[in-house]
Amino acid sequence: MENATDALKIAFAIFVFVIAITILFSLVSQAKATADVVLYHSDKTNFYSHVASQGENRTVSYAEVVSTLYRYYKESICVTIDLGKNDVHTFDLGNSVGNSDGNIKGVEDNLKNFIKEKLEKYSDKMFTEKFTEAPVGGIYSTGEDGSQITLSSGMKKIYVTYTLILN
Repeated sequence: MENATDALKIAFAIFVFVIAITILFSLVSQAKATADVVLYHSDKTNFYSHVASQGENRTVSYAEVVSTLYRYYKESICVTIDLGKNDVHTFDLGNSVGNSDGNIKGVEDNLKNFIKEKLEKYSDKMFTEKFTEAPVGGIYSTGEDGSQITLSSGMKKIYVTYTLILN
């Protein structure tokens, strides 16, 4: 009889421990969510409009184009390079050759080949850079004044387009 009583005490202690751990994880996740919201709203750069930056696009060099290309598969960026004469190349992680099995080495090899065979010819040229940021998922409500209210948050993706400046 004493063994059954001890077993019930141990089972009750484990039950209380599991409930305590569950409450702890719940509180930590709520604290993290609150901290994320507070930090997001305290950073005023999150509210800058990148879509229409005063109607002017930035002029960049070959080095900045290559730098962005090497970041596209590490960040949520889609890079399009327009070399003129219907020679347009798009680099997007979802559409990359060599990434279907998670092979980042294949993506890097394809990128190196593109830079060496196509882009290196234009190393002394300048490019026009255009940014567009678009939501990829989530539910948003847009007001009459253009303000956007997030109903269900989702990810945002940046689309960068480089156009070769032909002289």
